[in-house]
Amino acid sequence: MAAFLLPKNLCQKIDSHLCKFWWGESLDPKDKKLHLIAWENLCKPKAEGGDGEFIDPWCDHWIPDIGTAKPKPNSIPDPTLKVADFIDQDTRTWNRQKLDLHFDQPSIERIVQIPLSSVHSRDRRAWDLTRDGVFTTKSAYMGLRGHRDLSADKLWKEIWRTKVPYRIQIFVWKCAKNAIPVRDILSKRMNIGDNLCPRCHREAETITHALITCPQVSRIWFLSRLNVRTDLFRDKTILDWLRYWLGINPYQLNVNLMENFPFVVCLMWAIWNSRNALIFSNKYESATSIINSASRMISQRHNLRIIPTNSSPQNQTILSYWSPPRSGWFKINTDGAWDPNTSKGGVGLVTRDSFGLFLSAAAMHINTYSAEEAEIRAIWTAMKQAMERKITALEIESDAKVVVEQLKRKNYCGAWNTDALLKDIEVWSLSFEKLSFNYVPRVCNRVAHELAQWGKNSTTDMFWGTPPVWLLPVLRGDQFLC
Repeated sequence: MAAFLLPKNLCQKIDSHLCKFWWGESLDPKDKKLHLIAWENLCKPKAEGGDGEFIDPWCDHWIPDIGTAKPKPNSIPDPTLKVADFIDQDTRTWNRQKLDLHFDQPSIERIVQIPLSSVHSRDRRAWDLTRDGVFTTKSAYMGLRGHRDLSADKLWKEIWRTKVPYRIQIFVWKCAKNAIPVRDILSKRMNIGDNLCPRCHREAETITHALITCPQVSRIWFLSRLNVRTDLFRDKTILDWLRYWLGINPYQLNVNLMENFPFVVCLMWAIWNSRNALIFSNKYESATSIINSASRMISQRHNLRIIPTNSSPQNQTILSYWSPPRSGWFKINTDGAWDPNTSKGGVGLVTRDSFGLFLSAAAMHINTYSAEEAEIRAIWTAMKQAMERKITALEIESDAKVVVEQLKRKNYCGAWNTDALLKDIEVWSLSFEKLSFNYVPRVCNRVAHELAQWGKNSTTDMFWGTPPVWLLPVLRGDQFLC
């Protein structure tokens, strides 16, 4: 493949035309519009294991630490040792006694966080900037830019994955970037007279005021199906508003709020359109009209769908609740929870038969490095328990779509903290006569979600043969709907 350097002048012209397109300008040099976001910001991305038999513990990069990734020895290195020598092959756990003899304590604490597969697997080199350990040019580019795909801001990811028309996604992204032309922003860039809100004429028209807290707009939010009072956000930013609905730090995750996020952003868009109609066409829209407009904008893609195994797209059934497995099968719903501030996590799983009857549940506390690790650990635990109970036809449901799709593709490669778990899942899959992994939305996985949250906030592991009292309302909800 040939590669040629483009002249800088040509690159600048290409960037110039792209920038004009973004802000709605024509190629006419006289057509100038206000560019509210710098071009370099527009160009940013949308969302910002083994047995150790061949791994040299002194020279290879093998522990979870970007940069050095090598443990610090506390004695003269023994060149005959391999990483496998620090693993108890009978229990498949790290040999703390041997580790203490050769490495300092900080290194040991990082080493013991590496999961070990319960079965023997070959060593492999893993690229630390991707979720499956496989090198990609994109991840290398992100690494050179100083960004890691795994640590991209959840807010941007949620905006771009929300099932609404693309113009609304872009509008919400502009709001979060303070890049829509409200009067408060325009007044700082040009002379427009006052910066008061065109609706109430009382306060400066900031993005939060225009879309959330203006008295006339606040009435729209209260009359909508959300029935929300926006006074609490009077001194907040639009980012706080978006994080609240998405349950992003510092706000607590609330499934019911998160499910309403598509309608929230559609209503923001409808309010903005009504504001523009008032300014430029002197047209007033009622609250009911604005709310109805937002409801019509929600994409049909937002409908919750469960796709039965081996079904064709024409036979897809639209459901919004848990459903029992097929006759003769057992279903285990799993979920993982993770607090990025404390690295504390939880695993939750519930087993039920084809009649929808409760068989068992578990909630476990874990220390984990990512939400994905927690989700994979939950599936790993479910399969282990199913084998112990000699279940032969198993359906595992999870709301971790990326993980489920990876398992469906039979891709069992992972990062340093998930590779061993995935290798176990690969081997264990052969123990079942029938096995399927299925994705379901959170609303169909509420029991496992509650158990995972309990595990994250607890310090002990719990197993139940009969459901605990606090879990009964959620279980009854499933049984009532199915």
